[in-house]
Amino acid sequence: MRTASETADATAIPILEIGRSWMSDPVTAERAAQLGLPPGFGFWVFGRAGVLGDVGPDIAAAGLGFMAPELVAKLWGLCPAGIGRAEISVAYGRAAADWGRRTFASIDDADLDRLGDLGQKVVDAALPIVGVLFAGWRRMDSPSDSAGRATHVLQVLREMRGGAHLSAIQSVGLTPQHAIMSFTADQVRGGSAGAERFGWSAPHPEPDEPAKARAEIATTAACVHAYEALTASERTEFVDLVLRARSTLD
Repeated sequence: MRTASETADATAIPILEIGRSWMSDPVTAERAAQLGLPPGFGFWVFGRAGVLGDVGPDIAAAGLGFMAPELVAKLWGLCPAGIGRAEISVAYGRAAADWGRRTFASIDDADLDRLGDLGQKVVDAALPIVGVLFAGWRRMDSPSDSAGRATHVLQVLREMRGGAHLSAIQSVGLTPQHAIMSFTADQVRGGSAGAERFGWSAPHPEPDEPAKARAEIATTAACVHAYEALTASERTEFVDLVLRARSTLD
């Protein structure tokens, strides 16, 4: 049996990696091009922050957090004519669901339904203060099919932890740029290469891995209340189902 904290920790990276997979999928990039979005981070910016509506770029940057505000502003200003930012978020959600239908085809619908049900209990129990993008994604319509719904719920949970992490890094004295520099386990998404990819210019702060580790603990602590909505046996089941979904990426 797992505690709520253990469940949050055990599913954090798998859920992050599932989201990373569909976000970087070539089919997702094709959808972005069809919408006329700028290549690279265009769909990521509009898709994630579009739940906020047609707000100013500073508000979008506040929700996204880890991308430099200057880069967010540049991309936010490239919204194609004739489509609202909220509509792009809907398209992003559809891209996620379509990816899930292809990727999770080997998993029984009953297991995907159970993954969606348990994940939804966590989503419903979370306080909106966890994160503004989480609150926005939670309000989006979920697909009705098993794979699409499971993928959507996992995306909302990804935004839940992402929002909690933004508050956590600040609580330990890190800026977004400093947090990226301190993520030395992945030098593509962390370190100076990761920081510059997200629009942060040198000089970069020195990594502070102890502070980053404290931020991860604080992130989990901010999410625990939501996982307490599951019983001990449900937490174990949920972890197993998330790991099974993650295994389809290998």
